Amino acid sequence: MVRSVGIFLIGAVGAAQTTAPRPAFEVASVKPYIRPPLPPGRVALVRSDPGPSQFQISGARVSTYGNLLALVRLSYDLKPSHVSLSPEWTDGWATSELYQIDAIAPGDAIPPLTQVREMMQTLLAERFQLKVSHRNQVMPVYDLLIAPGGPKLKPTAFADGAPLTRNEGSTGLHLRLRCLNLTMADLVELVRRQFDRPLLDKTGLTGGFDFSLDYGAQPPLGTTAETLAAMGLGDHESGQPLAASLREQLGLRVVAAREQVETLVIDHAERPSAN
Repeated sequence: MVRSVGIFLIGAVGAAQTTAPRPAFEVASVKPYIRPPLPPGRVALVRSDPGPSQFQISGARVSTYGNLLALVRLSYDLKPSHVSLSPEWTDGWATSELYQIDAIAPGDAIPPLTQVREMMQTLLAERFQLKVSHRNQVMPVYDLLIAPGGPKLKPTAFADGAPLTRNEGSTGLHLRLRCLNLTMADLVELVRRQFDRPLLDKTGLTGGFDFSLDYGAQPPLGTTAETLAAMGLGDHESGQPLAASLREQLGLRVVAAREQVETLVIDHAERPSAN
């Protein structure tokens, strides 16, 4: 009798340790994306990669579009250089075909971005049969180093507070920021999208710092002057280039290098299943 009870308890513990299901949308539609018609006289530029997608979140509704490569980058929050197609799987549709995704998250509240990314990863695995792997490879990067003369950073006066970045009079693409209790990892996360390669912290600095940073941000790749003007960003002073600002204002320098970096590789995918 005791033996039977022991077997039952082991089975119960095993069931309790079953992996929880991955976050998923309640319902999702995946269909080919149809570009809106261009105004008369405008010519479309055909690109194999339409650039980074974005999530449009309205309540529990989530939508986005892009080719498979862009959707994977968006879902895993990675730069273009961190995602690639496996040499053994190079189907052309992964970069040539665009898809529109409209989905509804569980519940009525606005889902946090981290949850949306996780649900998108589940959708890609289920609807696109996406399979990925992580690999290390040597690639061009930028190293963030201490400049000659040493860092111009003060240890934070707010060690008990959360990292905070305040806007202090930014105009258009000229950003003026006040940063409190930011680590070097926080700084890299703040500015990494301004570089065309991965930015790696090689300063060796630890702890939080308080500093101001004034620089000219680069518009997203492919943004036209007309788009900038429509966003109200066309007539403002551009500000100092970021690399120069980091050197002069913070005592940090950005140096081109080649480093081993972990990347996400698309090993397999299929055109999405029907809705």
